[in-house]
Amino acid sequence: MKPTTLVQLITDAYNNRKGVFATLVNAENHIPQDATKKEKALFLFYIIQLDYAMKSQILYEGAKKLWKKDKKYFKPEEILKKSDEMLRNVIKKYLKPRYINEALLRWKSNSEKILNKYNGNPLKLFEMSKNAKELEQNVREFRGFGPKIGNFFIRAMINTFDFKVDGIEDLYQPVDVHDVRLTLEWGLVQLKIKDEKLKMNTKTIRKVQNIWQEACKEAGVSWLVFDRALWILGSEGKRSDDPVRDLSENLDIPYRKLQKLINHSE
Repeated sequence: MKPTTLVQLITDAYNNRKGVFATLVNAENHIPQDATKKEKALFLFYIIQLDYAMKSQILYEGAKKLWKKDKKYFKPEEILKKSDEMLRNVIKKYLKPRYINEALLRWKSNSEKILNKYNGNPLKLFEMSKNAKELEQNVREFRGFGPKIGNFFIRAMINTFDFKVDGIEDLYQPVDVHDVRLTLEWGLVQLKIKDEKLKMNTKTIRKVQNIWQEACKEAGVSWLVFDRALWILGSEGKRSDDPVRDLSENLDIPYRKLQKLINHSE
């Protein structure tokens, strides 16, 4: 399969809400609609930093319940007033992260940093960064905001608030185990036998990032959009031992038609 063709097919299906994209379940789709702009930014800030090592939909549904119960848990100045025990219990009850102590550390240390450097407002983080590279560096200063979570947060904020950031297409899209698995199943990357269990090493991740970055640029598609589609495809799409048939069902494209499109592009 040619990466550029896949980017085009997947993005078209996403934009037209076909197949697995009939219901959008990205972080951007779970933001409380009754929130102010700043509150929406804080909701993304606190939830995305915990979006690892767990089922995302459990996290998002729990976050929305917590928001309805008490919005104070999404305000840095209020979070820092809570005792560790109280905050731990709330995070455990509503958000259910696998690593509760790390979740607590992130919420408290990142609350201090967002207050001290950006007046408690994640929007200022974007407004004060001159370009994509500086934005990425500033985001990485927060605990847990590495190449995956950090760029995921950047994606969600730009998609939500339509920030114009110079050089954004030169940043790598975040890559998780779903992205690597799909890229492998579609035959776009070759892994050695020792990597068959999809070990998320730096070399493999960079291979996958390069493939999709180049394909997105060639297809004229922003990775900010494609990454949303690829994440849904990997986490919510059908999976069997026939990747092409799976893709056919997930994109709602007739199997024979998809085969012809793929064969024609190779």
